[in-house]
Amino acid sequence: MPVLVVGTEKNFTALRERLFAGRVSPAAARDVKEAVAEANPDVDLDDLQPGIVLTIPEAPRLSLRGELSLDETPKQALAAVASAGARALEELAAAAQAAERERSAERKRLGSALGSAEVDGAIRQDPDLKADVDATRAALEEEEAGAKERMAALKQAQAEWTKEMASLRELF
Repeated sequence: MPVLVVGTEKNFTALRERLFAGRVSPAAARDVKEAVAEANPDVDLDDLQPGIVLTIPEAPRLSLRGELSLDETPKQALAAVASAGARALEELAAAAQAAERERSAERKRLGSALGSAEVDGAIRQDPDLKADVDATRAALEEEEAGAKERMAALKQAQAEWTKEMASLRELF
């Protein structure tokens, strides 16, 4: 059943433009008011307060769009929240990508250092060192592969979150 969140409307008459498309007869409006009153027995439809949530029953004369009806003030606030959320998401993803680029560059520098003439000379002097260097190289490769998987997961999550934020904005 659809719901309507009361905004600045003070009574049922003030809700008419949100409930009906075009003109409606007084008898039809009265019938709908009675149905809304029956669906919301604890609400005084002649003394509405902002934020009251009304359950709106199905009625042939109603033209309430969607499952939720808000007036402009909460719509604007929710749209601002959705926009701020989308910006925060973009900033978080960009920060994560920048941090991963830095870690990747550090892994490459370390890999280059392990392939240097100095390390090769040290391995020739101490053959046991080769196993440690090889293990470090393997760990770097494994970490780089893991980083690529994490970045792919981040991009997928960002795409899904962005789609959800767009869907949220479309509600308003």
